[in-house]
Amino acid sequence: MSSTKLKSQELSSAGSPARRRRENILSQIWLLPNLISLGRIILILPIVYLFNNPSPVAFWAAVSLIFISYVSDYLDGFLARWLAQQSKLGKMLDPIADKVWTMVMVYLLYLYRDLPPWIMIVIIIRDVSILHANIRFFIRSGELIPGDEIGRKYTVLLGLMVLGYAMRLPYILWLAYFLIVMSGITWYRYYIKYRAMMNEFDRRTNTVKEVKEVKQPG
Repeated sequence: MSSTKLKSQELSSAGSPARRRRENILSQIWLLPNLISLGRIILILPIVYLFNNPSPVAFWAAVSLIFISYVSDYLDGFLARWLAQQSKLGKMLDPIADKVWTMVMVYLLYLYRDLPPWIMIVIIIRDVSILHANIRFFIRSGELIPGDEIGRKYTVLLGLMVLGYAMRLPYILWLAYFLIVMSGITWYRYYIKYRAMMNEFDRRTNTVKEVKEVKQPG
C-alpha cells in the first residue's frame, strides 16, 4: 500500500470522530424538546410582524403567540426530563432560545409599548452576559451553569411583564421596576456561581494534567 494511501486513511480515521459528533448533534434536532426550543425562536417572526398591527385580530394573535412561546420555555424542559431526551444540543439551544426571545420582546416593548429604554438595556445586557458565560463554560466543560430558584422566579416575572406590556395593562411599569432589582440580584448570583464553577473546573483539569505528568516515565 502506498504512503499516500496510508496518509489518506489516517486523515479519514482522524476526522471520523468529529464527523460522528456533528452527525450526533444534528440528529438531536429532531428530539421533541429541541423542536419546541426551535419553535420558540421561529414564533418570534410572526410576533414581530403582528405586534404593532392595529387590527384587534392581530393584537390578540400576537398576545396568544407570546403566551405560547412563553409557556414553551417550561414545556421543553419538562418534556426533556419526562421523555429522557436531554441532549447536548438541547442544553445549548434552550438558553439561546430564551435569551433571543427575551431580547426581541423587550425591544418590541421599547418600540411600541413605551418600555423605558434603560430598562430594555439592563435586561439585554444581563441576558447577553449570562449567555456569554454559559457558552464559554459549556465549550470548556461540556456542561451548563444551572439556574437557581431566584433565577426561575425572575424568568416567570419577565414573561408576565412582556405579556402585561403587550396587553397594555395599567401599572405594569411597577413590575418592570421590580424586575430590574431582581435582574441585578440574579446576575450577581450567576456571576459568583460562574467563577466558582470555572475555578473548580480549572483545578480538576490541572490535577489531571499533573497526575499524567507524574505517571510518564523519565
